[in-house]
This record gives sequence, C-alpha cells and structure tokens, in this order.
Amino acid sequence: MNRYPYRCKGFTLVELVVVIVVSSIMAIGITTFIARSVEGLNSSASRNQLATAGRIAIDRIALELHNALPNSIRVLAPTNDDQCIEFIPVEASTSYINPPFTGSGTASFNVVDFRDAVAGTAIYPAAPPNLYAVIYPRRRNQIFNGDNGAYANWPDFPTRGPIERISTIAASGTTNVTTVTMAPVLPATTHRFNRRSPTRRFFVVSDPVSFCVKTDKLYRYSSYGFFQTQVTAEESGTCVVTTPARCLPNYAAVASGRKKTLITDSIDNTGVTAFSVGTQTLNRNALITIALNFTDGTDSVILNHEVLTRNVP
Repeated sequence: MNRYPYRCKGFTLVELVVVIVVSSIMAIGITTFIARSVEGLNSSASRNQLATAGRIAIDRIALELHNALPNSIRVLAPTNDDQCIEFIPVEASTSYINPPFTGSGTASFNVVDFRDAVAGTAIYPAAPPNLYAVIYPRRRNQIFNGDNGAYANWPDFPTRGPIERISTIAASGTTNVTTVTMAPVLPATTHRFNRRSPTRRFFVVSDPVSFCVKTDKLYRYSSYGFFQTQVTAEESGTCVVTTPARCLPNYAAVASGRKKTLITDSIDNTGVTAFSVGTQTLNRNALITIALNFTDGTDSVILNHEVLTRNVP
C-alpha cells in the first residue's frame, strides 16, 4: 500500500527548462561541428580539384618547354594580369654536313640522316608543312624575324640568318645522308646561315607556340607564325601580317589553320607574375618560373613550378 497516495512522480519545471537548454546547446554544437566538417570537406575537395587541374596545365606547359628551341623562349611583362610565354618547338634534330655559311648561299644542303631506321622511310613528307631549318640560334630577334618586310610572302626571313623555311626533306644518293632543300621568299632562291654551330647541330622546328593567361583563363595558341616583336593581342575578324595587326588567333581563325585552345580556367593572377625566364645563353641552361593562382569562390591554390631548359645547341 502506498504510504503517500497524494505525492506525484515526474519532473519539475526547472528541471525541464534545464534539460531543454542543455539539449539545445549540445544540438547547436553538434550541428556546428557537422556543418564545419562538411564545409571543410567541400573546401578540401575544391582545393584538390583546383590543384589537380592546375598541375595538369603546368605539366603540359613544362613538357612543351622542355622541347623548345635553344634561346627561343621569351615573355612579356604582365599587363592587367595578362601575360604570355612564347617559344619555338623542335620537331627533330641531327648533325649537319655541308650547309652554306659563306658566299651567296645555296638552296639545299646535307645532314646526317634522320629517317626511320625500321621502315626506311622519311620522318617527314616530301613537302613538309610549316617546317624550318635552324642552325646556331644565337640571337632571339633573328629567330623570330619572319616579318622581314615582305608581307605578301610571309613568313620572310632574311637571306642571311639562323633560320629559313624548308621546301623538302628527302633522302640523298649517299647512304645515311638526308638532303634539306630550303624555300626562301622570291626573288631570293638561296640562303646562307650566319654562324657555324660549335657542335654542328641542326634543328627542324615548327611555328611558334604561346601559352597566355588572359583574365581567368589559360590558352594555348599555335600556327600563327613568326613575329619579331612578341604579341599578346588576339585577332578580331581576319588577322593579317601588317603593322599593327600582328596578333594571336581567336576561335574564328581555326579554319585558316591558326589555333586557340582553352587549357584551364578559374585563374586569378592579380599581382602574380605568371611566367618569368632567367638569363638565356647558348652555353648554360635557363630556368623558367611558372606561377598560377587558381580560385573557386573562397578557395584558392597558388602553384609554383620551375622548368629547366637546355639551351646548349
């Protein structure tokens, strides 16, 4: 039998209020912890995605820079956070035998064969498109001097210099020898290289390539040709080789052979120099520094990379 029939069992109002307050504090803490954990996870994933995209872009630039013609890499100072790095890619190289260095020059010369040893066929077709012969690229302004005044026959290189257009690459009548025939702009029919290479090195190169940071994107430009003065502006409409319309290609120029390719976006290089090049000489290597700041909302990742280029020809 209950000794206290009129005593009720339960919680007092004070106890109930205390439980509600404590539970609320715990719920707020747990919710904040979960929210911050999710936010941190999302931020980490975003930064990882930015870093991955940035690393892929930088690795591509570095890979192509490793294949640059000695002494051909050049950059301009940043303008409104836009900046370009330009270089001439090497397609093949070998040792020369008898190129012209004196007199009025010749139209063709021989080099050590660089043919496919298995198939026995030439690496390049009889009339290779947009290929150029280079020997001892000592001065950068001479390498890029394709706008030599004859706009109608552009690119037109001086008849005495380190570079000239190639007409054909073919096997000669001598074993292990290849004949390179040049294609100077008329009325010139011969070319004379201005200096001998200490290592007798001969390069076959193609049109220059530029990587440019423009606003928040990184582009690759190719097949636009040689300009002695480096350009960063894109074409509007038709790009012609006359002053001052020298320019990089836009998307509309793909049909003409010039190409613009988007590499990556989400870049904010405000106050950051994207490309810088150390002193380049033909008896030492050069160091190129690449710095890109990738952003996505509040997340930001700055990637710095150094590329060592081999300039000894």
